[in-house]
Amino acid sequence: MISRRSQQKFADLASRHGTLSKIEEVFEAEGFSIPKGFVRNENVTRRVLVDAFETSIDLRDPNHQRRLLRVYVSSIEDWGEDQSTGGLVQEAHILVRCLKRDDVPIDDQGNLLDPQPQPFDLSIGNYRLLGDPGVLSQHLARINRSVGDDAADVIGASKELVESVCKLVLDDFGVSYRGDNLPTLYKKTAQALGIDRNSVPDSAKGSEAAKKILQNLATLVQSMAELRNEIGSGHGRSKSSPAEDRHARLVLNAARTVAEFVLDTWHDRRKPEPE
Repeated sequence: MISRRSQQKFADLASRHGTLSKIEEVFEAEGFSIPKGFVRNENVTRRVLVDAFETSIDLRDPNHQRRLLRVYVSSIEDWGEDQSTGGLVQEAHILVRCLKRDDVPIDDQGNLLDPQPQPFDLSIGNYRLLGDPGVLSQHLARINRSVGDDAADVIGASKELVESVCKLVLDDFGVSYRGDNLPTLYKKTAQALGIDRNSVPDSAKGSEAAKKILQNLATLVQSMAELRNEIGSGHGRSKSSPAEDRHARLVLNAARTVAEFVLDTWHDRRKPEPE
């Protein structure tokens, strides 16, 4: 995620080396606009103009983050070069350092690098009911940082991702869950969404097969919680975890299956009524 500090350092770059028209150009090129009623006159400073554009940006939205990053990269390219040295001006150097701390794949000259493919992605920007997508983004970022390096942490973060998905649904349905463990959270979520085995009528075609699959999902969640307790992160241990990469990917893929099914069903159940 682009941090607030990076936003501030971009404002420094724009204030020192941009112009009002150039600032408008880079933001509008990415589809951002200033609020209605904002008057751009001779009293508007470059920093005020940057702040006006950023009021329309939601840093919890991955799409907004990607577009804002393109604003920053374009600005470094357009205004950030030190003509006397061929390098970057100080404000651009500082912005690049901040973006690197945000895990943005960028080199020292402000050029975006081809990022490594992320092994885990839920496309959370497509789920309109997520009031705070950042809650899930943090779990996804932790999983992707740990894949291949820390199997125990992948297992722990995958389990916590499913926990958060369940809590988001239960919050929406007004169901209490304080102190519940993962299997109980999932049981309540499945009941709220009508995806527990008891929700399938015996008269429905393929009812036995559907019941088995839904029961298997509940069993999968139970096993995920047990594996996390045995070899995942999250508990103080006297010995190192024996978890290996194959265990991590097994739990990661299980978490993806459960999380996507719950999110998709939640959005289907909460579809707006046709006008």
